[in-house]
This record gives sequence, C-alpha cells and structure tokens, in this order.
Amino acid sequence: MRYKLVMFGFSAVCVSLQEVRDRLKIYPSERFMIEGKNQCYLIDLQDGKYYLIDLDSQGKYVIKGLD
Repeated sequence: MRYKLVMFGFSAVCVSLQEVRDRLKIYPSERFMIEGKNQCYLIDLQDGKYYLIDLDSQGKYVIKGLD
C-alpha cells in the first residue's frame, strides 16, 4: 500500500494514485464545503509527504501538489 487517503474522518489505504482519484469521485463536493477541507488530505506512505485535498473551479477534488 502506498497512499493513505483521509476524508471527513475516514481513511482508506490505496495502492495507486488512480485508486485515490477513483475514491475521490464518490464524495460529494457539498460535503467538502459543509464539513471543511481540514479533514481531507493524502499521505504518501513511502516518503511521508502530506498533500491537501481541495476543490477546483468545477467542484472536482484535486490533490494539491500532485494535480
């Protein structure tokens, strides 16, 4: 497992960035706006890097620093 995705207090360990992006598609953007972005981030378990999750101008999730 390479990545740990944390969204709204729940975490998932993912094998690839594609799996992370697929998981991000299931979360409605409205939840992000209501619950706040401080609960949404990604950790690369190989090197310990921390990436914030945000919304782009079209309301889709993006991984800041990777997208």
